[in-house]
Amino acid sequence: MRAGPKAAITAPPLDLSKLPKSGGARVIRFVETFLHVTKGTGARKRFRLREWQREIVRELFDGERPRQGLLSMPRGQGKSSLAAALALYGLFADEVEGAQVLCVASDQRQAEIVFNIARRMIELEPRLLEQVQIFRDKIYVPRTDSTLMPLPAEPGALQGYDPSLCIVDELHVVTEACWDAMSLASGKRDRSLVLAISTPGADSDSVMGRLVEHGRAGDDSAFYFREFAAPVGCALDDEDAWTIANPALDDFLHRDALRATRKTSREAAFRRYRLGQWAGEIDQWLPDGAWAARTDLRSIPDGAEVVLALDGSFNNDTTALVAATVGPHPHLVVVGCWERPDGVADWQVPILDVEQQIRDACARWQVREIAADPFRWARSLQILEAEGLPVLAFPQSPQRMTPATTRLYEAVVNDAMTHDGNGLLARHISNARLKTDARGARLVKEHRFSARKIDLAIAAVMAHDRAAQAVRVVELAIY
Repeated sequence: MRAGPKAAITAPPLDLSKLPKSGGARVIRFVETFLHVTKGTGARKRFRLREWQREIVRELFDGERPRQGLLSMPRGQGKSSLAAALALYGLFADEVEGAQVLCVASDQRQAEIVFNIARRMIELEPRLLEQVQIFRDKIYVPRTDSTLMPLPAEPGALQGYDPSLCIVDELHVVTEACWDAMSLASGKRDRSLVLAISTPGADSDSVMGRLVEHGRAGDDSAFYFREFAAPVGCALDDEDAWTIANPALDDFLHRDALRATRKTSREAAFRRYRLGQWAGEIDQWLPDGAWAARTDLRSIPDGAEVVLALDGSFNNDTTALVAATVGPHPHLVVVGCWERPDGVADWQVPILDVEQQIRDACARWQVREIAADPFRWARSLQILEAEGLPVLAFPQSPQRMTPATTRLYEAVVNDAMTHDGNGLLARHISNARLKTDARGARLVKEHRFSARKIDLAIAAVMAHDRAAQAVRVVELAIY
């Protein structure tokens, strides 16, 4: 790309006369007539859309064009190249005067991935290259006053545009505010499309998670949705499931690469990136059978040194109290669990009963700490502390819960803890999902409004963490 002023375009208009007049057939013919593969399998050869890609194109462009769309698929399906091909169709052949084609992603670097593929496709085709002026931050077609440019997914950066086509790369890291900014901007034209192409996210409580639910409902003709994913609950080594999730498998995605990565990847990561599954659709955060294998039906003897952990709520939710022995291999038992009874609409946690249960536990065992999040329970904790009980504030921040969650996971899989086999605790553990984001990994419900409780699992994480910390304090004191 030469810096400085660009030469005037003197070539005759791009000859599109041999393309079909409209619809998916026009898009397919444009792509296969003018575009080349830029890298990998088939590099520099003509871009040949596979049948599954043709189906996507027809669904998008045949008939009345949707206003919004989401294509969810695992990595390795050539989604960036497909996005670039659609972007170039929008720039050159969509018969839009003054077209604005935006390539949007979480940051400028990510947005430039699709943009740079599109730029390289132009460079490989002289008929396209002679129609454009290529700048560092945009590709401009003077004859139609049309522009293709990369933009970061920031509300401020997206203001003032009037896109005819907006391609969103990796929607799972784009915020609600940015999606709204793009969607609202695109409504200014009589036909426009905001199309996201993304791998599933780690957090279903996100704009992509919401749009997946909306698309799965299938009742909005203005919203296009296509999802490539393996069946929920399939085995990691089920290669028939791989084929369902990966339409490019044995084509430009190589099966031996998936076999290799399966052996070295965490299950959640493999399911998300290679099977197209959401974290919330994976059965549990612990390996199958790992929690049951740590069952030891013994109780904690009177006088033993323990820590208590309280995960408290106020109304219409569950309050959990768990004890863990202080020692190299903590043993967890459920002390109390207060759940809203079935059929009771307005229920409050019996706070006095919870306080008394804590007192009774302190009378039975040597309680080293009572770890609890003060939120909504500050008064009870102050009362217990005033009685001389060893209350410890344990705010459930990501900074605390991330290492605590990791410690319990490692203890379970390495046979470094046991529990009393309580059925409620097992159910709460099974209900828990591992949420991973920029702040770390911790346990959450499968979605915000889920009725499946995880409070005992949270209390178990807290109790085990404080028991492990107590052991380290003792070891340091001895040393």
